[in-house]
Amino acid sequence: MKKKKIFLAVVILMSSLSLNAQQAQGTLTLATNYFYNMETFYLLDFDFNNGKNSPDFFSYSLSYQPNDINGEPIKICIEFEMSADIPSLNLTNSRVFYIKTQPFDFKGEVTISSQDLDMNMKNIYYTDGKPLTGIRIDESEFLPKSQRKKIESMIMTFGKLPSGNYMFNFSILNEAGAMLKNQSQTISIANPATLDLISPGGALEENFVISTLYPVFQWESIDFMWSPANCSECGYYIRVAEYNQSRHSSIEEALNDRANIPYPDNGRFLKLPSIPVSNISAANLYTADNTFQFPLTGAKALENGKTYVWQIQKTYPTTSGPETVESPIFAFSTTASENLNAAQYLRLLEQLIDPSLLESLLKGELNGYSPTGVVTLNNSQQMTFEQLSALVTQALAGTITVKPPITIE
Repeated sequence: MKKKKIFLAVVILMSSLSLNAQQAQGTLTLATNYFYNMETFYLLDFDFNNGKNSPDFFSYSLSYQPNDINGEPIKICIEFEMSADIPSLNLTNSRVFYIKTQPFDFKGEVTISSQDLDMNMKNIYYTDGKPLTGIRIDESEFLPKSQRKKIESMIMTFGKLPSGNYMFNFSILNEAGAMLKNQSQTISIANPATLDLISPGGALEENFVISTLYPVFQWESIDFMWSPANCSECGYYIRVAEYNQSRHSSIEEALNDRANIPYPDNGRFLKLPSIPVSNISAANLYTADNTFQFPLTGAKALENGKTYVWQIQKTYPTTSGPETVESPIFAFSTTASENLNAAQYLRLLEQLIDPSLLESLLKGELNGYSPTGVVTLNNSQQMTFEQLSALVTQALAGTITVKPPITIE
């Protein structure tokens, strides 16, 4: 038993010395060129026998430069693993695809993409165009057949990989199997085709009425991210248009008529702002909010006493390219100006002032106070109720800071 332990210690020591010696002879570098986020993976898009038929969604640069210009190449192995956590199939860190090459001599620089990693590994070239020779597959593994059948069954039903976390691990090993370099990425797939509207509005027959001309549009959807370099069109889009019963036979016809957003109307939807995902800056990922306030400028103003329809579009990345889904269409009417009353102004005040404080004021020094509807900003600029409502919404959202004096007569 002692001999075995001593022998094992010698092997480990020799492996360590070999690793250090190789590293000391030159510089080995592994860098990520790009790794595009995908919200939906279609397994049929992958060909593990011929990577050129698979999606191009990641790329790495691998280089080795000896310290001496005439130095010897380094002997390395490439290891690639795709694994998955799929709650619906009770899979936890289960290997979907794995390959490891036999050791081969390497010197220079190559770019390796998702289209190069397959069971043949014959499509990798140095940056000068020469093929990278000597690569042979040493080990390979796929998801067990029983689990693969479950996934295939779901794919036959839904056409795509089930929701879960998919991990991609790309490693460079020395000939003794010790890791020299590694790049890992995890993609959370939510299959975000769902898109439901929340407010304002509802079905046309519900006669939904709002009391502001600057409503906050809100919808519900699974969060998603995208890489602009791979999917410049990804994100949320909105279109708002007037519905006139005498002119439109349906809300769809109204939506395709003259729009308030975008304005001037180009017959399309307005793309909404996107937000960088700062904690994953290396991947250059973006996401977007699921709310949008009718702007004070850059749109055709809504009018009191009219009915409007709106819809959201969502474009997200998949391995087959960008896909777009549309929400239902909501309708809402605006309050006629003469229907505005003191209570509506008081409700706005309650949002800015503690309700108990406002109640105390109304019972004390403001006893008998009733707003007339004249709103003044900075003692000079007169505002409409709708503009005041928009400012209150922005203040509550923290996008602006309200400073005195604002007076409501």
